[in-house]
Amino acid sequence: MSSQDPFSLLQQMQADTMSVTPDLPEEAQVANMWSGIGFRVGNVHLLAPLDQVTEVLRCPEYAVVPGTKSWLKGIANVRGNLITIVDLAEYFGKEPVFLDDRARLMVINVEDLNTAVLVNDVFGLRHFDEDQDKRNIPGLDDPVDAHITGAFLRDKVLWGVFDMESLSQHSKFQNVAA
Repeated sequence: MSSQDPFSLLQQMQADTMSVTPDLPEEAQVANMWSGIGFRVGNVHLLAPLDQVTEVLRCPEYAVVPGTKSWLKGIANVRGNLITIVDLAEYFGKEPVFLDDRARLMVINVEDLNTAVLVNDVFGLRHFDEDQDKRNIPGLDDPVDAHITGAFLRDKVLWGVFDMESLSQHSKFQNVAA
């Protein structure tokens, strides 16, 4: 039996254990990922921040609203809510969106605004490494550029980050009367 006190014995056991225990792995730095919904307006690839879109759906039947700009396609009942439908391509002076299997509505998440934008195509969620993929772009030479806050480059495709809130606050967007 040892003459050491129990506390000293425990300290010795801990020191012996620590001397033969392998080091813990170093903390790996996790990349900051940015996620958004990829979509296309004309030939421009864009991303909407996740918090600015509540849902993506096929374009339902809608009623035309007389006396409005041509890019305001009408209003539709989506699960009991009247949603204004804006053709985003036509709004920016491009060919109107053709309602085919790829065309989608993206419902904008802006308070007190029940609006959806009609786009040519939606590519689903896109994830980017903020530190490596983020780009500042000098200008796309496209009317869409007024609402671009940055961009990501992936596989030779430039994805502009499109600010839906900026769009919704623009006077042209709010003035729908013809």
